[in-house]
Amino acid sequence: MSGETDLNSLTFNVRLRWDRSTGAEALTKGGSVRLDMPKDFGGLGRYPCPDELFLSALGGCMITTFIYFQRKLNVRINGMEVDVEGDVKLDGKGYRMTDVRIKLKVLADDPELEKATRCAKLAAEYCHLTRSIKPSIAVKTEYEVVTPSHS
Repeated sequence: MSGETDLNSLTFNVRLRWDRSTGAEALTKGGSVRLDMPKDFGGLGRYPCPDELFLSALGGCMITTFIYFQRKLNVRINGMEVDVEGDVKLDGKGYRMTDVRIKLKVLADDPELEKATRCAKLAAEYCHLTRSIKPSIAVKTEYEVVTPSHS
């Protein structure tokens, strides 16, 4: 197994550097992402806030999990998008994300609809990030697979 990755246990690393203002840059082995505090909280609002990046990570996990099953099942699709929405509420201890709603929409031609629907169902079931947060945040996942003429 020399040189192979152990897929039973993975570790990811990110380093964030403060930008000497109200934001930071997150550095990963694949690139970087800037973030900032929202204006409502005294930030400059120049870049996505951490909450938006968190929701982006959930949507990205849905897409990449779909792609994993798409490749396994050899499914051709014409497009895919994910809308993610999250509610943050103030409780007695501060702010907390309480609810997340995810809508996955896949475009596929008629011959691929059944297999694409299976991939969407599997993505909703196996996205590891949504599975990880479900014990503490209510997550509602919906998916829709349609032909391009019905989009």
